[in-house]
Amino acid sequence: MLTRTRRVVALTTSLTMLGTVLVAGPTIARPTVVDTVSRATALPAEAPEPVEPSVEEIPLEAAPLAEEPSSVAPFSTDPHDTAAGATDTSEELHASSDVSGFVTVGVVWQGPADPTGLTVEVRSESAAGALSAWEALEIEPGSQDSVPGTAPFVAGDVSRVEARVTGAVAEVHDVELVVIDPGTSAADSSDTLAPPVPAAFGGGSGTGLSSTGTTGLSSAGTRGLASTASSVPSGYPGSSRAPAFFSRAQWGADESLRTWSPAQGNVQAAVIHHTAGTNSYGTGDVPAILRGIYAYHAQTRGWGDIGYNFLVDKFGRIWEGRAGGIELETTGAHVSGYNTPTTGVSVLGNYQTATVSNAAVDAIVRLLGWKLSIHGVDAGGTTVINGQRLPTIFGHRDVASTSCPGQSLWIRQDEIRRRVKAEQSRYSGLWGTATGSFVMSPYRSDVYLVVGSTKHPVASMNVLWSNSVQGRVSDAADSYLSYLRTGKPLGRFVRDPRDGAVAYVDGNTRRRAPSCELVTDYGSACRSAVDLTAAQWSRLAAGPTLSRFVRSSADSSVFLVEGGTRRWVSSWDRLLTLNGGKSPTISVLSPQAVAEIRRGADA
Repeated sequence: MLTRTRRVVALTTSLTMLGTVLVAGPTIARPTVVDTVSRATALPAEAPEPVEPSVEEIPLEAAPLAEEPSSVAPFSTDPHDTAAGATDTSEELHASSDVSGFVTVGVVWQGPADPTGLTVEVRSESAAGALSAWEALEIEPGSQDSVPGTAPFVAGDVSRVEARVTGAVAEVHDVELVVIDPGTSAADSSDTLAPPVPAAFGGGSGTGLSSTGTTGLSSAGTRGLASTASSVPSGYPGSSRAPAFFSRAQWGADESLRTWSPAQGNVQAAVIHHTAGTNSYGTGDVPAILRGIYAYHAQTRGWGDIGYNFLVDKFGRIWEGRAGGIELETTGAHVSGYNTPTTGVSVLGNYQTATVSNAAVDAIVRLLGWKLSIHGVDAGGTTVINGQRLPTIFGHRDVASTSCPGQSLWIRQDEIRRRVKAEQSRYSGLWGTATGSFVMSPYRSDVYLVVGSTKHPVASMNVLWSNSVQGRVSDAADSYLSYLRTGKPLGRFVRDPRDGAVAYVDGNTRRRAPSCELVTDYGSACRSAVDLTAAQWSRLAAGPTLSRFVRSSADSSVFLVEGGTRRWVSSWDRLLTLNGGKSPTISVLSPQAVAEIRRGADA
């Protein structure tokens, strides 16, 4: 079994609106976890609990090449590539293992991530002694520091598994068959659990701030948070219904296996996958399947968590995948090079060999109708990722050399796009409201701006107001917040990550600071500016250059800003004198921004 690092569980986040003082857009209704849908939904008799999978690694050893030909041609990145056929196949690597239960397998190695001409196959034996045909596993590239290997293969409830590697075996070394026993839980037996039903909006409780307009950094005005929270609805009256889903806890995710710290991306599209492996599974087998894929992705491949953001089974049920918040723009690990700007949905089963169920397609439509709407993505549109124009819903094979998501699912892409586009009409009131970067705990009043895997405490309510274009404030589990590094407080100054430009933010407008000396005059420093993502920077309107002379939009008094203070300028003549006889540029700021600058002696 692999060595594991103990981690704190990261729970599903929920979104609420920030009440009383700030309402940064309508609230997204939290898709109801199935165990809270209704008493009419039959739940397992036992409560779900974390289940630790067992991971066995068996070295593949050289063996004489079997005369039996492969049932599937070697996977090649080029359909015209004949290198695989020309490779010396005088030997094969082979391993087998006796197993029990609903196992997941894969093959990993040291060497190139995508070796040309390497064929990896597996087969299984049932308890009755029936051998399956050899099935080719697709090589699945990951990040540079991940372990090279194949995609996971859900073998199912079998008694023995075998793996063989042929072709360019000289290119790889330390090849291992990985067999994962996902363990069992009494809560897995969900054969009587009905498919999730849609949940009405407005079913939860929200979070608000006190009427003083302060964040958690000013504690005096936040003592009424608990009572305020219970009175602010998290729903958006008049909206449609959000899809229900099963949480990570419900499929028994052992959060101690997770080593990935959740990070946020910028959702522009959705990618559809299939998991491959058996299609012969029951409703009660699904949690074990998810645990097997989770252990293989998180531990064996070194991805730190399950790669897919969501998973769908053939019965039409939606399952939470990667930790970090289903309503946030959580970065997955499902398509190398395309993870940050997409969300990944994988259907359990092999749809290259079987026909995808209508129930599974219906679930994809429900899920993406909601998910893409809250991120402001038109399901009927296109987007540009890595210089390539793509539909906003596309299959894994559209950007990688793979058969995923299988032919029977891939040919329904146009249908899915049309149906998701129609489904989006139900969510017009929620359009784009989850693109925000602000999060807060339901139990505390501190608000943070999330940039990648770093959380920046928001210095004041005025700063929050001035950045409201970044979106609404979302509830985030404390366990998720604990995974984020704490960075410098978000004040008035931010930095463009591309060219290092520093700007003052007020009223959702960025005013570029011409020098660090001027930043100092405003009572800050260039080193204190928070680095934004390119998307966050672009959301702020580009305003005029910041001046050392300011006035409030509410009156005509002009101030000279220097040394962290604002000094009143008594007349126009005095203003000209202070500016070397030239007519100055005056920055017009909000009354709140001007008031933040300490008043000094007259200029």
